[in-house]
Amino acid sequence: MNATPVDATIVDDETSSPVHPIGTLLRRVTFGPDPGQLPRLASRRIGEVAAELLASTDDTLPAADAERLRALGDDDGSEETLVAFALSRVVTPSTGIHERLVWYWHGHLTTSLDKVPPPLVARQHLLIRRHALGDFRQLMAAIVRDPAMLVYLDGDGSIGEKPNENLARELLELFTLGRGHYGEDDVKAGARALSGWWVDWDTGEAVFDPDSHADGTWRFLGRRVRDVDDVVDAACDHPACAPFVAGRLFHHLVGTEPSPARLDQLAGVFRRADLAILPLVEAIVTSPEITDPARGRPTLPLEWMATAARALGVGADAIDPWWLITLGQLPFYPPNVAGWPLDGRWLGGHQVAGRLAAALELADTVDPDRLHVPDAATALALCGRTLISPTTRSVLDRIGDGLDPETASILRLVAALVSPEVSVR
Repeated sequence: MNATPVDATIVDDETSSPVHPIGTLLRRVTFGPDPGQLPRLASRRIGEVAAELLASTDDTLPAADAERLRALGDDDGSEETLVAFALSRVVTPSTGIHERLVWYWHGHLTTSLDKVPPPLVARQHLLIRRHALGDFRQLMAAIVRDPAMLVYLDGDGSIGEKPNENLARELLELFTLGRGHYGEDDVKAGARALSGWWVDWDTGEAVFDPDSHADGTWRFLGRRVRDVDDVVDAACDHPACAPFVAGRLFHHLVGTEPSPARLDQLAGVFRRADLAILPLVEAIVTSPEITDPARGRPTLPLEWMATAARALGVGADAIDPWWLITLGQLPFYPPNVAGWPLDGRWLGGHQVAGRLAAALELADTVDPDRLHVPDAATALALCGRTLISPTTRSVLDRIGDGLDPETASILRLVAALVSPEVSVR
């Protein structure tokens, strides 16, 4: 595109109100906006909308779905059932900030069904849902004892005489501090202190065996540690923890790395809140960068699929998980322990081709008489975008030439779903 940046502020032609900042806010901190939501908010101030989002941070998981997820944790639920549950959540309208944070933590604290049985993954997902906007220290204390994580990072059966170092290493590198803030001696000491935990495969619970635990204390991040709680406290109290967590969450929500000044401010908020997650989220959501048109990151496949399903008005049952496998982001199947990257790979030709094929297949399930997409503005609005470059507008408007209105509507919306505007959040 050679004109207006994908995220520049515009005035919507129909409402004559600056709806772009609200759309950007909803796109970055929820799985929305939902079709029709932006016109309803056109007269609202961005601060009012942000305040409402921050006032509604409870888990919106319906009781029946929560019970279904608990049941998956108590039996031999299948991988397919868990994936279907995940898809149902991201396409549900108005799931809010909590759902966005649940899936953020799924990428920050990865566990894969390739290695871990579905019941344990289901239980871990419930754990993340409980802590998504709670206390980071409590989340870390729970996750290093979590049976799914113990299996995934080889903490299950790690004995003090020769402990496995994977869990300690990833706790430091990926969960709390980042590279450069610990040494190999810290990894070894952490592994000893984390030893002695086993998964009871009859109950699915994690149990501690003192006889398998390394006896003694070890120097870890500058202090003496003996057990899990000591390790978690040392990592969470380290000066690098608050900026590491704040920076990663800012990048995920806003789309770029924070400036040094912004990172220092966010880390301060996080520390003063004793690592409570919600105040950090509030600071990011109310920062000017959250709607900055110069920022934004590639739309991940799961985010794109949520947009496509909502735009076309289809439910999760219409989504073939194979498309997310092809696109590279099937829930509960991260590519590695570091989760899904936020780089430009999601903008390549393979993604465009895969998303086009998936959109066409989804569109084939829709009654064409139900969609009325007469122009480019309508198509992008259904996708939650209010800005259209001249190039995209010209392409989408020409799609209807020589076609009946129903076919033109479907193809125009499908084309909008693979436009540059929808490829960036």
